[in-house]
Amino acid sequence: MDGRTASLENLVVDFKESLERQISGWETNLVARFDNQASRLDRQAGLMQTGNRWISRLNDWSERMDAAMEVKERQIVDLTRRIEKLDRQASEQSPESS
Repeated sequence: MDGRTASLENLVVDFKESLERQISGWETNLVARFDNQASRLDRQAGLMQTGNRWISRLNDWSERMDAAMEVKERQIVDLTRRIEKLDRQASEQSPESS
């Protein structure tokens, strides 16, 4: 029985070592895949940050342009009123001078 027990022990030890090598190989493969995935996620996060910064800058620019356009619109309305007032005054004075 000692020879048979030793043979079974060797078989179990060899099987265990084989499993350890396979698990180690899978672990190495998984670590490499996770590293690749982490790199892709880091690149995507960088792109998202860049996009957020550009959108923020665009919003700031848009708000400045809206404020500037509002000022210009008020100036145009004011100038239009002044021109209309001058036209009315000119038309009121025009028949009297004739």
